Amino acid sequence: MLLKIKGGSRIVKRKNIIFLGLTLLVIFSFSLTTLAKEQVFDFRKTNWGMSVKQVKAIEDAKLGPAGDSELGYSGIKIDGKDFICVYFFLEDKLYRSAYGLLGEHSNDNLYIDDYENLKEALTKKYGKPRFDKVTWRNDLFKDSRQDWGTAISMGHLEYFSSWETSTTDINLGLNGDNYEISLNFGYYSRELKEWADKIIEEKTKSSL
Repeated sequence: MLLKIKGGSRIVKRKNIIFLGLTLLVIFSFSLTTLAKEQVFDFRKTNWGMSVKQVKAIEDAKLGPAGDSELGYSGIKIDGKDFICVYFFLEDKLYRSAYGLLGEHSNDNLYIDDYENLKEALTKKYGKPRFDKVTWRNDLFKDSRQDWGTAISMGHLEYFSSWETSTTDINLGLNGDNYEISLNFGYYSRELKEWADKIIEEKTKSSL
């Protein structure tokens, strides 16, 4: 004889509903985690087109020079070296940014080491460079490897490499003039470049 339990079907339905609810909760949580992992930034924790106010709210480095068109942040460490980070705006839209090396080396050849280390790090992140050039504008020190740092400081020698993503052009450069050396790498919005160039050109014409 089979025993019939009153209300048994309701208990089963309730368990099914609870199980379905838990399953949906797990799927929802997993989706949120996946979206968080897939979130992509154009530069540090920012995206092109952000306003000055939005970048200020996100960036946690030490704020230095600031204005409507630029925000500068110091105290940034890259490969153990001190860099300044600058955000550039037009019409309150972030369209490019850059890192610049702070401090000086007693041996100018060490700037070449810094450049090569940064190039290696950027290559690991973005793949093989689109351009990778070493340009001699004056061959005076070309055959004297120990003087290449001096050649850079005099504007005789320049290093340049670049990468690209779907949204950004990245340029790394090492150059100099008047015995001063500059090592920096910049990020440029591919979508906003034409728009920004047009505005800058118009401003330049109006100031002449």
